[in-house]
Formats: sequence, structure tokens, C-alpha cells
Amino acid sequence: MCDREVLKTLFNSSLLGVVGTKSGRNFVKLKESDSGAKLKNVDIFDVATDSVLVNLDRSDPSSSLFVKSEGKRKRCDYLLITEVNDEKYIFFIELKSGKISRYIGQQFKGAECIVDYCDSTLSRFHEIDAFFKGYKKRFICFYKPLISKKPTRLFKPNPLHSRPENMWKYPSPHNPSIKQLI
Repeated sequence: MCDREVLKTLFNSSLLGVVGTKSGRNFVKLKESDSGAKLKNVDIFDVATDSVLVNLDRSDPSSSLFVKSEGKRKRCDYLLITEVNDEKYIFFIELKSGKISRYIGQQFKGAECIVDYCDSTLSRFHEIDAFFKGYKKRFICFYKPLISKKPTRLFKPNPLHSRPENMWKYPSPHNPSIKQLI
């Protein structure tokens, strides 16, 4: 069974996004659920057709097993599980309007716990061990700057955005290619 099919057996279909086509390029659309958000959506282009987009914002944390302390019930907006240049990636993505809060790290850590839970579920119920072990992690926060300023230098990613503490803060409304995010 391919990775996409395995993941479809795991996640509720209402949480799954679709890979669309725009101007001959595959893309996924990330939408902010908060109606008051200034950053409404971001398109990520050139994703693989068999990519899996999971909208964690649609899940209900209010019925959680965990108490609401230390960010245990927080999670980022999206998981994008895909392959780029024959390497597997899982992108943890948060959309923010304005100021980037210090709690984003907790949101990413909460989403990592969800991925760990998925690994455990696949191991126990489907006998698929360490499904996400070969995946490289990337943590990205798309944000809308408070003030409209013209950039003064070339935009380069943080080369070490493989941990929540070192997330890449990506100013929107740029719509990146998936290769720019690795």
C-alpha cells in the first residue's frame, strides 16, 4: 500500500485537503479558519500528486484527553506529507496574521505528538512500524507582516528549520514552490 493510501486509512476524510491544479502546476491551498485573520490563504505549488494535506484546524481539541496546560492541546494548522526529489517530508505549517507569538513552538510540538500517535496507531493496528521514521521534518510559519515594507535583502530560509524552535518564518503573500520550503 502506498503512503497516501496508508494515511487515508488513518485520518478522518473531513480533515484531508486536495491537490489541485492551477496554470498546469499542482498545488495545495492552505486557508485560515479565523474569519478575522489578515492572512486568509497560502498556495504551495509543485507538490506531488500523491501528497496528503491534513487540516488540523478542523479537529476539535475541546474534547481532548489532556488538560489545557503547557500547550498540550495545541497543534499547528496543517500537516503536508509529501515527497520532493525522492525524499519524504512532513511539513508542519502554521498561518499567522501579524505578530508571531511565542506559543507557536507549542503548536508545532503538539502536532509532533499527533504524528507520534499516528505512528503508534499504524504500528498497533496495521502492523506498519515506524511509518514516519524516514520522513524529514520542516516547521514553517507563514505570516502577514503588520507593516507593508519592501524587502531590502534577498529572502533566504533558515537552513535548520527541522525543529519547532528553529521554524522558518515565511512572510506572505508569497506563494512558494514546495522546493523552496525544504
